[in-house]
Amino acid sequence: MEFEQLLRLVETVAASGLNEFDYEQNGLKLHLGKKAPKTVKVSGAGAANIPVEEIPVTAQTAQIPAEVTAQTGTDVVSPIVGVFYAAPSPESEPFVKVGDRVEAGQVIGIVEAMKLMNEIESDVSGIVVEICVQNGDGVEYGQPLIRVQE
Repeated sequence: MEFEQLLRLVETVAASGLNEFDYEQNGLKLHLGKKAPKTVKVSGAGAANIPVEEIPVTAQTAQIPAEVTAQTGTDVVSPIVGVFYAAPSPESEPFVKVGDRVEAGQVIGIVEAMKLMNEIESDVSGIVVEICVQNGDGVEYGQPLIRVQE
């Protein structure tokens, strides 16, 4: 299987409703899987008039000025499918935090794919206004990792 074919297969599976996909041909075995979204259950005395519902937890929130959050910013996206790591090692500080200034070309995280650690660099310069994924989350091709306000 050619690399371009593999990328198209991964994109097709990611866009579908499938949670898992297995492929085997000529000794090549491929297993693709999605992690279920994390959820928070809202209930309790303070929510007596609010129906209980499942809310997906997809991003870190931060204390940043309202005029900055009102603007959309530019997403730095994952160029590959893999597992996102926010720091070079478990005991290290994250590459970037909300409120940090990043420059184009600066490493903002690592995506592990097929046992290879791929440094992900920012395409733009600006202030990090949102971290869109958590450390250890599986990420898809084109999925936003951070949002930068230029």
